Amino acid sequence: MPTDTPGLTRREVRGKLGLRGQATAELVLDGVRVPASALLGPAGKGFSVAMSALAKGRMSVAAGCVGLGRAALEAAVAHATQREQFGRPIAGHQLVQELIADIAVDVDAARLLTWRVADLIDRGRPFATESSTAKLFASEAAVRAANNALQVHGGYGYIDEYPVGKLLRDARVMTLYEGTSQIQKLLIGRAYTGVSAF
Repeated sequence: MPTDTPGLTRREVRGKLGLRGQATAELVLDGVRVPASALLGPAGKGFSVAMSALAKGRMSVAAGCVGLGRAALEAAVAHATQREQFGRPIAGHQLVQELIADIAVDVDAARLLTWRVADLIDRGRPFATESSTAKLFASEAAVRAANNALQVHGGYGYIDEYPVGKLLRDARVMTLYEGTSQIQKLLIGRAYTGVSAF
């Protein structure tokens, strides 16, 4: 839809916690007329079109979270093997290894859940519940991974010279995109019980 469409206004969102390099805008539609040629599906079926897009979008968010978690893992490992305290790398401390192991397990599990959704899509099978599962786990795992990587960095993680603060800010929004973590839990619960809690 052209940006000069009557009734369409765009307002840039500023001052975000994360994803600062990504332009974000609020779209306001007030009496906008949409021609039939611009419809994405049959008239009156917009909700099902939107829900289908959300299910695929959730897989994309999960995949992004895997990348974010992997970046957190790489940053944590690099710092732990290079930073020395008391004459040895901090990677030699048990609790640092525990944090790194937690990140690695979260990243692998998120990746496998995301691959499962992609496989179902490729095979033309239903995937909405699996997509919600992958999105829920991967987004929460990305937050844990970034937080654990920040912990490995100690005070250095809190300054902009190191990437982990940015990773944590960017990860946090992933639990909100394409439906919050709480919405994913309701969708998953409904799929298993057949009872809607909405």
